[in-house]
Amino acid sequence: MDFELNEIQIAVQETFKKFVDERVKPVAAELDEKKEYPYELFHEVGKLGFFGMRYPEEAGGSGMDIISYCLALTELARGSLSLAAACMMQSLMGTYFLYRFGNDEIRENYFRKALTGEKIGSICMTEPNAGSDLMNISTTAKVFDDHFILSGQKTWITLATVSDFFTV
Repeated sequence: MDFELNEIQIAVQETFKKFVDERVKPVAAELDEKKEYPYELFHEVGKLGFFGMRYPEEAGGSGMDIISYCLALTELARGSLSLAAACMMQSLMGTYFLYRFGNDEIRENYFRKALTGEKIGSICMTEPNAGSDLMNISTTAKVFDDHFILSGQKTWITLATVSDFFTV
């Protein structure tokens, strides 16, 4: 088994290392101290293509392998665990269901904009009586011709205060 990184993986690691050393590390402590959301850095991570690494090119992503994704995430975490967590949520939970189940309108107006960091997405799973155990959540959706009516409670929604859209 070959454990050496390939040229693309090395380039991804070096790109994110440079970004973290130049842009994240110098302001990380201040961001944590002020408890402010790092909008500017978040958008820059989007411009670097992080949010689309897991998605195929035809969907607007770059179709990178999981090793490249993990290398980029590790570098982000090295600079700021808060920034890394926010970026991970965006690239995993905030976009996955839009990609998987969204129609063309949803993909164009939310998914693609989330891949660039232009929009911030959250997923609403956790409930007061079930935690994140999806088999025991009680929220329901009634389907009508042109809309849904949701009934239930959600709590602890990561990025809720800064999100542009929510997937329930």
